[in-house]
Amino acid sequence: MEFMTDITMEQVPDFIFLLIKGLAYLFIFCVGAFVAFLAVLYFIDRFQTRSTLRRNYPVLARGRYMFEYWGEFFRQYFFALDREEMPFNRAERSWVYRAAKDLDSTVPFGSTRDLRPTGTVYFANYPFPKLEDDAMEPAEITIGPDCPHPYRTKSLFNISGMSFGAISIPAVRALSQGAKEAGIWMNTGEGGLSPYHLEGGADIVFQIATGNSCCARLITGGKRGGDIDEYGRGGIIALSP
Repeated sequence: MEFMTDITMEQVPDFIFLLIKGLAYLFIFCVGAFVAFLAVLYFIDRFQTRSTLRRNYPVLARGRYMFEYWGEFFRQYFFALDREEMPFNRAERSWVYRAAKDLDSTVPFGSTRDLRPTGTVYFANYPFPKLEDDAMEPAEITIGPDCPHPYRTKSLFNISGMSFGAISIPAVRALSQGAKEAGIWMNTGEGGLSPYHLEGGADIVFQIATGNSCCARLITGGKRGGDIDEYGRGGIIALSP
């Protein structure tokens, strides 16, 4: 049985020809409109006096501005490596995302981080680990030895400044409580000191800096300028100029 039959031009419906003809006209119109648009841009760029680049390279120079604008959105996916972006690169952000979702955040078999710069901290294999009696406790240092109340600490790792306006109240509380449990101090950042910094009872570095970021007053019980001692835990240990 033969299923294929020859179709002559007379058997093709008329609306098919009309559709093809309409699409052809539409294509020609779009091409003509695009060429006319480029011609207008050419004359605008060629005779304007605000940009030398556009005057010397009409139309083409506009591509530079377009790529400069969209480049930052595409670089992180197609060009930038995992450790190139600032201030937090893709590798660091991925670690935070996985840790926040309670997923495994360990990265085995080496590291993409450059370990060659001087002062880089990393853990190396040791065939004969030191015994406890061979280890040395961190030496205590004194901050402001000539001050009326100098501050003494021997913690190696502390919490650097993060403005209160940049993170949430639960984050400040968690950092304050964690600093207390770890026996380290916490820097308030330029956002000023809030009651949530003091809830954990950790030592606090009150950062004033340049004063550009609104060094907030301490608010206790709805009153401005409350006494830090009302909390009964922790206190300001130093000022960071």
